[in-house]
This record gives sequence, C-alpha cells and structure tokens, in this order.
Amino acid sequence: MIRASPPNNRVFSLAGLAPDLTPLLDIIFIVLVFLLLTANLRLTALPMELPASEHATGVMAAEPITVSLSNRPPDLWGIGDRGYSNQKAFERALISALNLEPERPVALASDRNVPVQRMLDVFALLQKQGVEVAEIAMQPQATAP
Repeated sequence: MIRASPPNNRVFSLAGLAPDLTPLLDIIFIVLVFLLLTANLRLTALPMELPASEHATGVMAAEPITVSLSNRPPDLWGIGDRGYSNQKAFERALISALNLEPERPVALASDRNVPVQRMLDVFALLQKQGVEVAEIAMQPQATAP
C-alpha cells in the first residue's frame, strides 16, 4: 500500500534539504587569498642612485656639509663639529646650513648601529630641501693580510 505521509518513526524537516556550503566557502577563501596576493600595493620609496662598483670612490669638488648620526647620547645628530640632541633643532640647523650654501655638497656619516629609519628621515629632509645628491661616507673595510 502507498502511504502519503511519512512514517511516525521518522521526522520530516526542511533542514535536511539545505545544501552543504562547505565547498563554496573553501572556494571563496581561495579566491580571497588569490586577490590579496595579486593586489597592486603602492610602495613608498626614495629613489637612490648607487655606484656601479662597491670599490668606486669619488672625490667631492668642495668641502661637504658633514651630517653625522650617532647612537650614543647626548648628541644623536651632528652637523660638522656641532652635535644636537633634539631632532627639531638639528633639522632647523641643517635647513639653515643648506640655505646659506645651496651648492655645497652633503655627506652623511652614520654609526653602524643607527636605525635605518633615522638615515631615511635625513634623506627625506634633504630631498625636500632640493638636495639631489648626498654622499654616504663609509669606512673602508680592512683587508686581510
């Protein structure tokens, strides 16, 4: 005989008719990861021109404005023989030195342990002041006998 209603021992519900969404969620996450990895991110960078050889050394035409960065207090910044413990005072002094002699070259001497961010801040300040070329003073490596 044919019965039109479900038997009493089974419960009929609509929850059993819903599709399984797990594979769909997997595909959505894979596409999301793909889009995040291929997104074009704009990176901020300072343009730098490095010498072609690591042994290339140049002679400056004039005595440069020497900017020094140290990691030992109290003088963390320096211009020539004068030290500064305050970054704002250092920036004001550097800007005034650049305004007095705009054609004078700039050389940056940095301690090995100074964070790179401080050096990049100096380069950004020099770039804002229109200094296109700044030399980086490096200590020559000792050659083994």
